[in-house]
Amino acid sequence: RQLYCHGCGGDCRLTHPPALQVVVWGATGFTGRLVCEHLVRDYKAQGIRWAMAGRSRAKLEEVKQQLTTIDPACASVPFVIADADDEASLAKLAADTDVIIATAGPFAKYGSKVVAAAVQQGTHYCDITGELVWVKRMIAAHHEAAAAKGVKVVHCCGYDSIPFDLGVLLLADHARQKLGRGLAQAYGLVLDARGGFSGGTIASGLHQAEAEASSEVAALMGDKYYLWPKEQARGSDKPPGLLPEWNAYAQRWMGPFVMEAINSRIVQRSSLLNGLYGPDFKYREAMAPGGLLGAAAMSGLMAGLGAMFALGPLRALAKARLPQPGQGPTRDAMMSGYWKHSMIGLTQEQPGQQPQVIVAGCADSSRDPGYWGTARLVLEAGLCLALDRPACDAAGCQAGGVLTPASAMGMVLVGRLRQAGVRFEVTQSPALGKQQQQPVEAVGAGAGKQ
Repeated sequence: RQLYCHGCGGDCRLTHPPALQVVVWGATGFTGRLVCEHLVRDYKAQGIRWAMAGRSRAKLEEVKQQLTTIDPACASVPFVIADADDEASLAKLAADTDVIIATAGPFAKYGSKVVAAAVQQGTHYCDITGELVWVKRMIAAHHEAAAAKGVKVVHCCGYDSIPFDLGVLLLADHARQKLGRGLAQAYGLVLDARGGFSGGTIASGLHQAEAEASSEVAALMGDKYYLWPKEQARGSDKPPGLLPEWNAYAQRWMGPFVMEAINSRIVQRSSLLNGLYGPDFKYREAMAPGGLLGAAAMSGLMAGLGAMFALGPLRALAKARLPQPGQGPTRDAMMSGYWKHSMIGLTQEQPGQQPQVIVAGCADSSRDPGYWGTARLVLEAGLCLALDRPACDAAGCQAGGVLTPASAMGMVLVGRLRQAGVRFEVTQSPALGKQQQQPVEAVGAGAGKQ
């Protein structure tokens, strides 16, 4: 492979090194810049061969200059000029790297040809999309070809949906390894979180509401198995309603969670691909702030958001008033943010027997969920694809296809994220001694890395 660096005045051929491990596509966007910063801050001593990519030379130069304030050696980091509509430039980009980390959305607008180039060139790919109508199209267009080539295309590698998808996998892995059981049901409960909004995320959501057929959006919202093949027999899992519900296992009220319609579809696709869960596995995701009033407030918020995305005048108002693409929360808001989840699993048992209950804590105590945190999640996913293929193969992960984080990288990615300061830990289980059991409230304890 040969890399053509377009960071200089001409088309100089870069022969040292001859190939890249990772390219950050969309490096000039809000989240893309953060991915680059994480990489420079925490991996500068590990010799990762990487480059930035985007369509604006001036903006890429600006990002590079900012990175040199962290590490002066970034002056030599190459960047590649490519355009989301230029198939030739995307093919060259994909051919010169092992992995593309894509952060440029809306993905339905800017991502399709990037995915096609990755599959064509045999390059692994991961992104931070939450646009599942588009993801379904990518599955239809590329799953079989990617599987045949051993190429992993992994969507939804940000806060939606890595913590939830891997949290369920953690429960299932513990159930199999420690209890000898399958996983019949799981709950993903958001206990607490703090962060801000990005214009890119808002633009992606509004684009899906406006550009996709209303019947397809309705199918997404009404079917937990939306990302399964049409011919695949469905289970009995159903989308939740808007009203608060009591969770007896957590002893908490649950209210609707805005990302449930994304994360639950990814989790159910994982259940199909990895075959590690029960035969009629069910997944319920919710906000669980504690009391009934908090859960009821979540119900009201979700009703308002639903109206905003469904009604044209409200979408127009949102476009005018909310952050624009390229804008996001302040640095202080990102650095002081955090998220804390409780994952609860029920084992598969014989009829008439009570399930065994497993509780896991998943948390990041020093990064906001949406941006500083999402940037680290997708970076670790990209590095896992680039560096950890033997470990993933040994762990029985899927070798190729349009996959999910849990099916593509599994517990190998859990291990990487633990090293990066994200907590994934089983805190309550019949397999743990009394002194090892921890209360749900403790899942976010301890200082994490930034």
